[in-house]
Amino acid sequence: MTLLAVDTAGPVIGLALLRDGQVRSWSARVVRGADALLTPALAALLEGVDVLDAVAVSVGPGAFTSLRVGVATALGVALAKGCPVIPVGSLEARAAMVGPGRVLALLDGRKGRAYAALFQDGERVGELLDEPPEQVCGVQAPFVATGEGALVFASQVRAAGGAVFERAGDSPVEALALLARGRLDQAVSPQALRLRYVRDADAQKPAPRT
Repeated sequence: MTLLAVDTAGPVIGLALLRDGQVRSWSARVVRGADALLTPALAALLEGVDVLDAVAVSVGPGAFTSLRVGVATALGVALAKGCPVIPVGSLEARAAMVGPGRVLALLDGRKGRAYAALFQDGERVGELLDEPPEQVCGVQAPFVATGEGALVFASQVRAAGGAVFERAGDSPVEALALLARGRLDQAVSPQALRLRYVRDADAQKPAPRT
């Protein structure tokens, strides 16, 4: 199997190529202009790759603009290679970095809020959350917190009896690729891919003039 994975849900974006059971990856921390970094990294990673079985991509929650860049990148590759797309939740991919156990995946939702989900042995427990960090960290301890939000809200995690994963801020793109490897049955056409937002975008279309 040859599979490309793309994650741009957080400030550390990443690409991974799973090929013949081996994973090669690239990641970088960005403030803005993720597409300018993704394009040359993608070209280098896919050099010599003529056929892809699928493209996996984080579909949210996460930063609106960055998510759209990642999804657009994934769709562009899928259309060019004629392969389907495997959507994976961005919090699920981050939880998979930790492995089994009780894992709280967190992303900084800005405005004093966190995107979060609790996982038990890889299975999500409850709903996706968009709440103040004190609230999302109010889960039964012990637990391990991961994702960029675990670093941003480390004090709240520890106050709730949790521990911060040592690689919490790393790109989860390799874990995403390995998750997607077993989900070809969940692949969709590029036209059917949808982002999973838990909050409306801040930028709204202007109202039509009357």
